[in-house]
Amino acid sequence: MVQIKLEKVKPGMKQTQLLVLGLYEGEPELLFKRLENNLSSVIKEIVENGEFTGTFGSNYLLPTFGKIRPKRIMLIGLGKKEKYSKEYARIIAGKISLKVQELGLGEFSLVPFSVLDEDLAEAIFEGICLSTYKFSKYKSVPGKLSELNDVTILIDTDDPSIQAVFDKSNLIVDAVIFSRDLCNLPPNDCPPAELARVAMALANEYNLKVRVIERYEMESLGLNGIISVGKGSSNQSKLIIVEYHGASENQRPYLFVGKAVTFDTGGISLKPGEKMDEMKFDKCGGCSVLAVIRAAAALHLPLNIVAILPSVENMPSGSSYRPGDIIRMYNGKTVEVANTDAEGRIILADSLAFGIRTYDPKAIIDVATLTGAAIIALGANVAVAISNNIQFMDKLKKASEKTGEKLWELPLYEEFHDQIKSNVADIKNLGGRQGGAITAAAFLANFVADKPWIHLDIAGTAWTQDGTYERSYIPKGATGYGVRTLVKLLREDESTKN
Repeated sequence: MVQIKLEKVKPGMKQTQLLVLGLYEGEPELLFKRLENNLSSVIKEIVENGEFTGTFGSNYLLPTFGKIRPKRIMLIGLGKKEKYSKEYARIIAGKISLKVQELGLGEFSLVPFSVLDEDLAEAIFEGICLSTYKFSKYKSVPGKLSELNDVTILIDTDDPSIQAVFDKSNLIVDAVIFSRDLCNLPPNDCPPAELARVAMALANEYNLKVRVIERYEMESLGLNGIISVGKGSSNQSKLIIVEYHGASENQRPYLFVGKAVTFDTGGISLKPGEKMDEMKFDKCGGCSVLAVIRAAAALHLPLNIVAILPSVENMPSGSSYRPGDIIRMYNGKTVEVANTDAEGRIILADSLAFGIRTYDPKAIIDVATLTGAAIIALGANVAVAISNNIQFMDKLKKASEKTGEKLWELPLYEEFHDQIKSNVADIKNLGGRQGGAITAAAFLANFVADKPWIHLDIAGTAWTQDGTYERSYIPKGATGYGVRTLVKLLREDESTKN
């Protein structure tokens, strides 16, 4: 990973291959007053001639001819100051990183875009490091971009808190990259057994407790939903449970449940062939919650956390579950299978009920690439969030605003519960085309008891697809969506502030 450090030095005195300076559109004086006279005079001439205006994301390169220590200067456009946000800073930092690699440079130095507080430091760090991500495990020939190794942030005052932000951000970014790597794995290299192996490896590295429940034990426990969905595949289903104990035993844990369908054909209700290859990403919810508990352990958060990953392959075969089947779930409720491609809610439901009965959590979040309806409703850049608890939902919204991972709350009115009523069972696993993302949550609501609960449908945001807004720090493929937001939520839990 890129090494980012702070250095107290005047920009014109820094020995560097490239000095990067941010300039607001129409307000260049905000930059000039932060620079030495010999440096600002060169830039003033360029701005006054109209050669560079500072529009968002634009850049301008100029050599220094040895007049100052930096070999080259790059001006980066920050856009209109009134539109500036931490997300803009994250995107700009990523654009800088990509341009530097395009130039074939291994390092650069950066003057912060504004006063370097903790939020800006976090955004810059994330933008730089996440933009350098490449999934090249299966590439015979390396990509064209050079490796970026070192970045220096130039400051004029000592502030030890900023270095601490970098240290923590490094652990969180590392978890996002871990999630992306896992999500991007093809189905032939990542069956449920591989996810279980990865979880066991994390246990050894981060002192986590891991339990993998196999099919024979699931049968004895009554986890019939998970068994039913996975029984069409020769790759055996696993229920992977990871525990992090960062607080006393009497502190109830957060429970995260992540859908980990390592490949989803739709089963008997077979999906169309077009883009079925993208169904390797149906495990993204599980990968995200695994990354969250990894980050929590690395950060030594004073919390207890449980992550549950129901991991299956949904395949058509002579042993597959069928439309019309009725499944008695872990909590005793019966489910009529209306469509075998609505499998995610079935495995999540069993896992939620099991997690509540086993761990008595204080709050629950499930994360899943659950419905195409979520994409129809909100597109490919905003996740669906549905909750039974206003206060808990407000906390997640605030965390989302800080990380730039957008989500939008949809309502869960009683009418949506009526759509999943079955004539032959308690409920059915499909509520029709209308409000499909919400009726999926209505299904899950039958398995969360009265616990504070948030359902996060990341079907549109888990990987880049048609309609995905281009962000410099999100390359094609898995995005790692949700990891930074959920870790932010945990870090801002009141018990971590004591």
